[in-house]
Amino acid sequence: MKDKKEKKNKEKKHGIWRDILEVIIAFAVAWLVYQGIALGTGTSMPIVSVVSHSMYHDNAFDAWWQVNENFYSKYNITKDVFETFPMSNGLSRGDLIIVVNDKPKIGDIIIYNKFQGFTIVHRVIEIQDSFYITKGDNNAVADSSPVLKEQFVGRAVFAIPLLGYPRLALFAIGI
Repeated sequence: MKDKKEKKNKEKKHGIWRDILEVIIAFAVAWLVYQGIALGTGTSMPIVSVVSHSMYHDNAFDAWWQVNENFYSKYNITKDVFETFPMSNGLSRGDLIIVVNDKPKIGDIIIYNKFQGFTIVHRVIEIQDSFYITKGDNNAVADSSPVLKEQFVGRAVFAIPLLGYPRLALFAIGI
């Protein structure tokens, strides 16, 4: 009887260490995969979660455009042109976006570093020699300061709705 208990306790201890090792290996593999994706996309942030509603369209496109038409007309962006932009229906909080280090064009959604590692996901509305003018689709005005080309992280190429929420939860708890 005593041997059975000792054997069971040993198996439990080995099981706990095995579980811990598996978790460590899983994190290591995830980190390596992320680094591989970063290498392949040419950016240090190949996967980004949308954390705010600044790119959200709260109405169907036509209704959204009616509200925003005057702003975009100042930049010679018509409704027909805007509809050709990538992700012209905006992004929602919790969307996961795939990012590449690629030269952006007007209408592209870019990711840029604002300050101290704080990143922004907004649309390019004008390009100058050394900077971009950007705007969140849901914001009334363009961003207050131009985005220097050195602040550019990458261009969004694909969005997956809702898959960014687990990542947002990790950041919320400080992991």
